[in-house]
Amino acid sequence: MESVTYSAPAKVIFCGEHYVVYGGRAIACAIPKRAYATVTRRNDSLLSIESQDAKISAVWKGDKLVKSSDQSAPTRLRPLKIMIDRISEMYGVKGFSIVIKSQIPRGMGLGSSASVSLAVASACLTAIGHEASQSEILEIASVSESEIHYRASGVDLAASLTGGFISYVRGERPRPIPVGEKFNIILVSTKKGRRTGSIVKQVSTLREQFINVFDRLRLVNDEVASEMEVALRNLRFERLGSLFTIQHNLLKTIGVSNKTLDEAVEYALKGGALGAKLTGAGGGGCVIAIAPQNRVKEVAKIISTKFPAEVLTVPHEGLRREK
Repeated sequence: MESVTYSAPAKVIFCGEHYVVYGGRAIACAIPKRAYATVTRRNDSLLSIESQDAKISAVWKGDKLVKSSDQSAPTRLRPLKIMIDRISEMYGVKGFSIVIKSQIPRGMGLGSSASVSLAVASACLTAIGHEASQSEILEIASVSESEIHYRASGVDLAASLTGGFISYVRGERPRPIPVGEKFNIILVSTKKGRRTGSIVKQVSTLREQFINVFDRLRLVNDEVASEMEVALRNLRFERLGSLFTIQHNLLKTIGVSNKTLDEAVEYALKGGALGAKLTGAGGGGCVIAIAPQNRVKEVAKIISTKFPAEVLTVPHEGLRREK
């Protein structure tokens, strides 16, 4: 049978991590790192999932595991299986072979699982001949995301699906932010992964203890998001950099930064960045920095003497079908 391939991009969050879970506003954008999913229908009712970058695979017949590459594979691939089972129930079809290739590092705050979920869901739906709307794709992909993350906000899926820059509030349709031209940011890796769900639970516990304080911080977050949107629309990089650093300190206040992330932010600032912040859930992962556009490569080179750093051009396109 003919194969269908979709890809979806990674994302970075400029503003709103954690606060978005509780109704705060987030600003996010897609970046040029992508996850690819190739789906082929099969006539034996088996479900085969292979992740080439993770080097794991598993095959099921219904709920029975037929074979797997190792003991961890069924557990690690389970969220995708649950999502595909939902597709099978909704449309009365069974039998898929799925191969995943991803350029997105896992556990680094770049939305790897959301990108994979979107690519797999879209390829499966197209493979069975169903032209899904964006809302349908989001609904199905969120099945996998909710299995992976505790209280997923949906911002990762929205940013990866639509591409570009978006303003996002949980439960509302993401709003595109028009940016006059593409520009460069610096992605800095701490090389330390983490589990998003555990960090989200940690913040939930803090909020329960200090709900009035947390809600006031959320209002500050929303004000930063409004200022950041204006800075993006007008490409005011110095102002954007200052807002990055404010937002990092706002996230630091709720305990999701750590010594390594703070060091990466400080090193970026000393290296000539206009501002820097953690991106994603925190506890590890990546930092994003903004620098004068005529010095981006120079600043990235300075940062890379201590932390891996690369220049990324944003915004980037969202979910797409590959030829």
